[in-house]
Amino acid sequence: MFTPPDYQKYTEVAGTYSLIIILLSFLIICFSSYTTIALYNRMQQPSFFRREVWLVLASFSMGFGIWATHFVSMNSMVIPIEMHFDYTISFVSMLPAIIAAFLAFQLVQGPMKSCWRHTIAAILIAEGMTAMHIIGMEAMKMDAIYRYDWKLLITGNIIGGLFAYFTLRLISNPDRTKVNRLLATVCLTIGPAVMHYLGLFSMTYYTEIGQPLADPSISHMHVLNSIIGVGVGLLLVGMLLTTYIDGYVDHWLKYYDVLTKLPNRRNWERQLTDDVAIGDLAIWNFPDLQRVNQLYGYETGDKILQQIGELLSSWKPKFAQLYRVSGNRYLFSVTQGNRSADFYKSLVVIQREIDQLLPIKRQEMRYTCALSKADQRKTKKQLYKEALMVVEQASTTRDWGLITFDPAIYGTSYEQEVLRDISQAMKEKHLYLVYQPKVEGRTEAFIGVEALLRWNHPEIGPISPAMFVPFLEHEGRMGEVTDWIIREVCRQIHKWDQQGVHIPQVAINIPGEYMTEPHLLDVLWNETNSYSIDPSRIELEITETSTAKSITLATVAVKRFKRYGFAVALDDFGTGVSSLSYLQQLPITTLKIDKSFTDVVPASPKECAVLNAILAIGRSMELQLIIEGVETKEQVDFLLDLQPDLLFQGFYYARPMTSEQLLEWIAATYKSNRLASVNKS
Repeated sequence: MFTPPDYQKYTEVAGTYSLIIILLSFLIICFSSYTTIALYNRMQQPSFFRREVWLVLASFSMGFGIWATHFVSMNSMVIPIEMHFDYTISFVSMLPAIIAAFLAFQLVQGPMKSCWRHTIAAILIAEGMTAMHIIGMEAMKMDAIYRYDWKLLITGNIIGGLFAYFTLRLISNPDRTKVNRLLATVCLTIGPAVMHYLGLFSMTYYTEIGQPLADPSISHMHVLNSIIGVGVGLLLVGMLLTTYIDGYVDHWLKYYDVLTKLPNRRNWERQLTDDVAIGDLAIWNFPDLQRVNQLYGYETGDKILQQIGELLSSWKPKFAQLYRVSGNRYLFSVTQGNRSADFYKSLVVIQREIDQLLPIKRQEMRYTCALSKADQRKTKKQLYKEALMVVEQASTTRDWGLITFDPAIYGTSYEQEVLRDISQAMKEKHLYLVYQPKVEGRTEAFIGVEALLRWNHPEIGPISPAMFVPFLEHEGRMGEVTDWIIREVCRQIHKWDQQGVHIPQVAINIPGEYMTEPHLLDVLWNETNSYSIDPSRIELEITETSTAKSITLATVAVKRFKRYGFAVALDDFGTGVSSLSYLQQLPITTLKIDKSFTDVVPASPKECAVLNAILAIGRSMELQLIIEGVETKEQVDFLLDLQPDLLFQGFYYARPMTSEQLLEWIAATYKSNRLASVNKS
C-alpha cells in the first residue's frame, strides 16, 4: 500500500484534474454539510418526530455526502487508465462514514467531559472518513496498481479530524446563532473535502511497462454518477424539506390553538410590549365552562368552545386580531387607531349573537366581555392588565355582559401591585429557591431534593407561596416563573457538580395547564443541554388537577417528557380528582402521597384503609412512593411497617434549605452516618 513497486516492471502514470468537477464535489459536500447541521439542530429541539429520527437522518446525510464527494472527486481525475467499479463495495464503503457520524453525534450528547467527548467524536469522524476513502478505492477495478504517500494520508486524516472537532464544538454551543451554524457548515465542508483530495493526491498509479494506455475520455462511472446525482438531489432536498416541515408543525403547535385553530396565548404574548397601544382590547371570559365540563364531559365543552371561536371569528372586525388566550378566554386586540366606536359596536353585535347561540342558552353559559380602551399613554400590557382586572372582579361579584374598565371601580390594592412586580423580583433575586431533601426510609439513603419557591420582598418582607402562587396563576404569570425556576435549578446543579457534590435528582413543580405547553419542553431541553445535565436528574411534579382538565393532552405531554429522559411524578395524590383511570394512563415514575394522609398516622387500620389502598395501587404499578410531611419518628416507623420501601420528605429529616445550608446538611449527615449514602463526585 505504501511501498513503491519494482520500477523495472512498472512505470508511473500521471493524470490531471477537472476544475469543474472539483467545484461540483465541493458543492455536494457543502450542501450535505448544511443539511447535516440543520438536521442536528432539529435533534436538539423538541420535535414532532422522535430525537432518534433526526440522529439517523443527520448521520445518513453526513455519511452520504462524504461518500458522494469521494466518488465525484474520483471522477474529477483524468488519467489514461480504464477503471470500473464494484458497486457492492462502493455502497458498502458508505457505512463507515454513516456509523462514525452516528456514534460521534451520540457521544457529543453524552455525560463525558466536554473536551474528551468532542475529541473522541472528532477522531471517530476522521477515521470513518479515512475508512470510507480506503474502502472506496478498493471498489476500483483497473489494469494498474496504486500506492499511497503515507505522509499526505495522515495529514489529511489529521486535518479532517481537526475540522470535525471545530464543527462539533460549534454545534454543541448552547448559543446556536446563525453565525455558529454557518461556521459549522464551513468546517464540515472543508474537513472532508481536504481529506479526500489529500487522499487522492497521496496516490500514485503504476502500469506495467509496455501496457497500452486507455483513452482518458472514456468513463465507466455513468451509473454511479447518476445514482450520486439523483441521490444527492432527492435525498438531501427531502431531508431539508423534512426539517422545514417539522419546524412549521412545531411553530404551529407552539403559536396556535389546536381546538379552535386561533392564535394562542404564546402568540399573544409576543405582541405584549411596553409600546403605546394602537387600539382597544377586549377579553371574552366564559367562567361556567368548567361546570359544563363536569356535568356533560369535556367533549361537550370542546364543542361549545369551537362554536364560540367560530362565532367570534365570523364577526371579528377586519381591524382587530382574535386570540384564544386560555381555556375559557378569547381576546380581541384592535390593530388600527381611532376605531373605538366601531369596535364597541362590533362587541355589541357579537354579544347579541352569543346570546342567541343555542348551546350557551341551553347550558345557561354566562360570560363577561371586559373592554379596556386605549389612549395616548397606555401600553398593550396596561390594557391587558386592566381587562384582566375586570374579568377577575366580575367573576367575584357575578357581573355579566359587556363591561368597560373604570379606574375608579377597578383600582388595584397595594398587595396586588407588589405581586404584579414579579419580573423585577426575579431580576433582583427577591425570588429564590430552597431545597428539601428526600430520603429512602429503610436505608435512610439521600435520593434527591425538591426545589421550592420563596419570595422575600424588600418592602413587606417574606410573602407566603400560598398567597402569591395562586395570584400568579390567575395572572397567567406562573409559566414565566416556572421557566425561571428551571434555569435556576439547572444552574445550581451545574454549580454543585463543580463543587464536587452530586445531587442525584431535583424535583420541580409544574403548574396547571403549563405542563401541556410545548414551550416548557423547549426550556427544559435547552437548559439541561446548556449545562450538560442528564435529563433524568430533573423530576417534574405535576398535579391531579392539571391532568383532569385534559387527560389526553396530559398523557401526550408526559410521554414527551419521558421520551427526552425527564422523570415525572404525580404530586399531592389523594387531594384532587384521584381518578384511577388517569393514574393508569399517565406514564409517571413516582407517586407523591399528600401530607393529609401523614397527619393521621399512627392510626387504626380503619383510619388507614385509604392510605393502604393507595400504597397497594402504587406497589402494583411499580411506582416510587414518596410520603410527604413526615415530622416524627413514630410516623416514619408506622409507615415503614405498612410498606418497607417508602421514600420520605418532611421536617423529620430536614426543613427546606438554601443551597449553602443543604451542603452543610449533607456534610453533617454524611459525617454522622445518619444517611446511608450521599453521592460525591
